[in-house]
Amino acid sequence: MPCIHLLIRRFTVAALIAMLPAGCISLEVGGKSTRPNLSYFDLGSRAPDDPSRDSKPPAVGLRSVDVIAPTWLDAPAMQYRLAYSDPASRASYADSRWVAPPPELLQQSLRKSMSSAETRVVSSACRLQIEVDEFIQVFDSPQSSRGVIELRATLLLGGADTLLARKTFRASRPAPSADARGGVAALAAATNDVSVAIRDWLDGLSADSANGVAIVPRCRAS
Repeated sequence: MPCIHLLIRRFTVAALIAMLPAGCISLEVGGKSTRPNLSYFDLGSRAPDDPSRDSKPPAVGLRSVDVIAPTWLDAPAMQYRLAYSDPASRASYADSRWVAPPPELLQQSLRKSMSSAETRVVSSACRLQIEVDEFIQVFDSPQSSRGVIELRATLLLGGADTLLARKTFRASRPAPSADARGGVAALAAATNDVSVAIRDWLDGLSADSANGVAIVPRCRAS
């Protein structure tokens, strides 16, 4: 379950330690910090769901994949929400951090998913912009949590960023444990789900049109 940060200046340390989960305590006794060592996490390495599909880029070529997020998500804090008791509040683990802000982690994962094994840079006039609305571990009870990602993907053309297509994506995966490591596993799985969904969406756009003109030809670099 989520960790608790305490400031203790008297002689109640031992009693309180006995009441809290191991590894989740940050204490200050007599002005001296006893904060535990921080653990740093990334999203891990993703095994391809379909190696044959991952060996080629999506039908709609991309010049770049850019990820942006609101200020409260643009930091390495590992955030959680206690939906069962305080659904309007966000908190963060005292002893666990992401190695980089979530937008950077998502951008790295999406760029890998959108490019082929052989070619990492695609000659294209289009770019994909991702706006992250949520990236958090949600506790539905003290023992049960899930990783939740919500974002909007926008396909833009050229220097003027002409809108070609837009879609909202949401992914939720259960956490294997009610702690920071469980949240990491759940958010890594949700990131993979979102990456696959965005790639499938881009592949589907190859048969669609924008403003009466096929998207794939418009994205080809002149």
